[in-house]
Amino acid sequence: MTIIIYIILYYTMNIKRLITTPFGKILLSIILALGLASLFRKVCNDKNCIVFNGPVLSDIEDKIYKHGDKCYKYKHEPTKCDSTKKVINIGTIDKPSSF
Repeated sequence: MTIIIYIILYYTMNIKRLITTPFGKILLSIILALGLASLFRKVCNDKNCIVFNGPVLSDIEDKIYKHGDKCYKYKHEPTKCDSTKKVINIGTIDKPSSF
């Protein structure tokens, strides 16, 4: 029983000594910050939280855009899916209704 108390006191004194040093304060701050950040991190299940933001295709179709010294005309065309590449289903975008 005395050995257990001695071990507890030994580790308690080392922890107190570690907390009072500048390095110990920084280390404790990092550990607490990582713990707090893990509470508020966004959980992503099966890549459902990935959001693709881009223009509505009907708004940019058949218009001419200048980038640098070159002009480009956007025209979408359907192609076959390549089985060697990953295909991501984007779906349709609903336009927000006006108030």
